[in-house]
Amino acid sequence: MFILFAMFPFILYGKETRKVTIEFFNPPYRQIFYVLKSDSSIRHGSYRLISNGKILAEGYYKMGMKDSLWTEYNQKGKLRFRGFYTEDKRTGIWEFNDDKGEIEQRIDFTNSQIMLYRTQFAGSTFKVYSGHDSIFTLLDRPPLYMGGASRLKEYIAFEIRPPLHKANQKALGTVYVECTIDSTGKISNHHILKGIGTNCNIEAVRVVRALPEFWFPGVLNGRNVTVNYIIPVIFDERLYKNHPSIVLYGN
Repeated sequence: MFILFAMFPFILYGKETRKVTIEFFNPPYRQIFYVLKSDSSIRHGSYRLISNGKILAEGYYKMGMKDSLWTEYNQKGKLRFRGFYTEDKRTGIWEFNDDKGEIEQRIDFTNSQIMLYRTQFAGSTFKVYSGHDSIFTLLDRPPLYMGGASRLKEYIAFEIRPPLHKANQKALGTVYVECTIDSTGKISNHHILKGIGTNCNIEAVRVVRALPEFWFPGVLNGRNVTVNYIIPVIFDERLYKNHPSIVLYGN
């Protein structure tokens, strides 16, 4: 990795800035953004993430905070998400797509409303808690990870560190981690439902604990409820292909 600073300043909204280019080689991609000339730790101006001549992400920073429209694409040029930030907070209507570029979620962050979602749990029953009591039932809406199942898989792929086992080969298989997602979207009580070995089981729980807490709670009879939820953690190095934006700014 190396950093190139532009040799000439820019004026953006009354702030003098300079252009920064950061090159990465494995995988090859480039960040281009602007920082304040008076404080190079504060980004201020347009931002682009480019790989092999393709734009993977573009947006704008205002005094170190994400602002205005942000758009991101996958390596195939398919739209991953599009939405607005105001002072580093998501606002308005955002759309999140799967790997094929097909819409997976549409969320109105201003009004805290999930307008559209896809889930593999349609018709599934969940264990729902009410005080010390619990029941198994269908939900109006299961718990959802912001961005959908495809985004959840990407975060897992970024975080996972597969342990070695026989003959120093990396383990293969799926560990199922069960946890509790409460009525506010907070996740807790991580434990193994079905594992494939001690080291993988430990790593799977660590990975799920490390996930950004972007959960929307389950809904029953129009109310947010606390439910048990199962997250599969797949150990297969062929899947560990991270989008640079997760590495660079956590999106």
